[in-house]
Amino acid sequence: MGAYLLLSRRAGRLAVDGSPLALAVAWAALLWVPAGVAESGARLARPEVLSAGPAVAVLSAAGPYSLESAALRRLPPRVVGVLQNLEPVAAGLAGPAILGEMLSAQWTAVCCITAAAVGAVVTQGRAAPADGSRGPGSPSRPWRSASRGTGTPRPVPRR
Repeated sequence: MGAYLLLSRRAGRLAVDGSPLALAVAWAALLWVPAGVAESGARLARPEVLSAGPAVAVLSAAGPYSLESAALRRLPPRVVGVLQNLEPVAAGLAGPAILGEMLSAQWTAVCCITAAAVGAVVTQGRAAPADGSRGPGSPSRPWRSASRGTGTPRPVPRR
C-alpha cells in the first residue's frame, strides 16, 4: 500500500492531466473484459448492461482514483494512507446501515483499522525523523555549505 501511494503520487505529479488514470483504466479493461466475456458471453452485449458500463467505470474507478490523485498532490502520503485505510471502516458501517447486513468477526477488523488510524494521527509529530532533521519545515539536510560553492558541509547550530 505504501509503494502504491508513493508511485501514485509520483504519477500524479508527472502528469496532472489524468493520463496515468486513463492508461490504468484501459489496461484493467484489457485484462478483465476477456474474463467477463468468457464468464457471461453474449449477456454483456445487452443494452442495459452496456448502458450501465460507463456509470460503473466512473463510479468505481475513474472518480475515486482521480480524487485520490488530487489528494496525493495536496496532502502528505501518510494522511492519504490513513484515509484510505478508513475506507473498509466506512464500508463496514454502511453494510448494516444501508444493506441490512450483519457483521460479526469483521467488527474486530473495523476496530483494529480504526485504532491504527487514530494511532497514526496521534503519534504523527512525536517520532524523530530518521534523517536527523527537526521535523516539518526544517531542511532535508541538517547542514549547509560553509563557503558557498566548495560544498564543504558544516553543521547548522540547533536552537
